[in-house]
Amino acid sequence: MQVPEDYKTIIDKCWQLRRAKRFTEAELLLQENLENFTAGSFAHRVLKANLADVLLQQGDKKAAHETALQVLAEDPDQAIALTVIGLIELDQKQYSEAIENLKKAFELVPGGYRAGRLARAYELTGDLEKALSVMNEALKHNPRDGFLLRQHNKLKQKAAVKMPLEGDQGQSEPPAVNIPEEKDHFPYAEQMRARLQGLEPSEAAAQLQKAIKVGERKLNPYLYLLLGDLHREAGYEEEAVKAYRQAYELDTQNTQALSQYLFALRRSGRKKEAWPLLKELLDRRPDDVTAKSSLLKDAGELNKEKEAAAFFEELLEKYPDRKELFGAIRKMQKAIEHKEGQE
Repeated sequence: MQVPEDYKTIIDKCWQLRRAKRFTEAELLLQENLENFTAGSFAHRVLKANLADVLLQQGDKKAAHETALQVLAEDPDQAIALTVIGLIELDQKQYSEAIENLKKAFELVPGGYRAGRLARAYELTGDLEKALSVMNEALKHNPRDGFLLRQHNKLKQKAAVKMPLEGDQGQSEPPAVNIPEEKDHFPYAEQMRARLQGLEPSEAAAQLQKAIKVGERKLNPYLYLLLGDLHREAGYEEEAVKAYRQAYELDTQNTQALSQYLFALRRSGRKKEAWPLLKELLDRRPDDVTAKSSLLKDAGELNKEKEAAAFFEELLEKYPDRKELFGAIRKMQKAIEHKEGQE
């Protein structure tokens, strides 16, 4: 029996194929070797995350997204999978979600490519100041990275003020960047996040709690999302629930706010309140593995197996390509039969 190769050797071979643009072979290499490692193990997650990345490079965004989500369901801090999700969201113009995932990936495993994509996400929101900040920090560690240098120069040119009019003796003002206004909700919240960095979560939350009561800030859902994050980091789950609820109420179409609110409710044991929100999230994102597994689990605890089965059937009608929903339906039907058999 042949001894499986070390996963690092497989990754090295994969990258050799990728550099040669042989993506199909790279995908096959990863697929064949996944079965040699225990599902859920570190090596299995790394190989699967790289598979998601290869699928994305081939343009198969749907498969890449599903594969990356499967990895994150096992390890929410898997940097490659977070990057894949972030890049797909960036392509789909879901900038707030893209920044959240790319930022987390960059913090976990800093690198020039991740810095460049995160800066690009900030740039697309109009927050050139934050984009330049990311670039400057990355260049401290990679001063000769050609990719970073080119992107940094383009950002500086974009941020610079126009050249002075004739008669100004050739004098020019120093480069400037766009400072977000309060009405620009997402860029303004990201700027606030940057200002609060370095503070203890409880202190940052206290400062934001005061600032959020003024003017346009009261209507900014992203500031309440930030407040919820800070409360959660400080260990104040109930305060986090309130902040996330406010974010959701201010913008019910904001999927990030919906997700944070419902999972905060679940963490606090309020699964009955979270139930309709879980269904709403899956209605918007049927490929959300975490939401689907949560709904399956909560259906049993809340005695809602029949409702869950009917919901998944409706979801399948709406998204006929989501074949994995058949499994969820069968699971609920078995649970219903088991309960009826005990009565």
